[in-house]
Amino acid sequence: MNDNKLTMEQLDGVVGGTYLESADDAKKFKEIGINLYDGDILGVPVLQSPEFAKLREAFNKFGVTIKDNGGLLNANQYFINGKLVSREEAWKYINAQAKK
Repeated sequence: MNDNKLTMEQLDGVVGGTYLESADDAKKFKEIGINLYDGDILGVPVLQSPEFAKLREAFNKFGVTIKDNGGLLNANQYFINGKLVSREEAWKYINAQAKK
């Protein structure tokens, strides 16, 4: 039995857009050397309020603002210079800066 599972109550309390989208963002940051989480379950980062705060801070560091709408269904929104962009565009922007 795996004791590292999140309960439905914990999932409902997650501060973020779709959990898997935010978890993938955290993994992408880890790939460029910014670790935002300490553990994972089956390769999916465990993110709760402190990790989501770190996620927002990491985006801000690269000039991207993220609006996480909460829960599991509403996708995150990404902004560069106040302009709504796709998640892919946000990551292209971040990766270009990370390579500098």
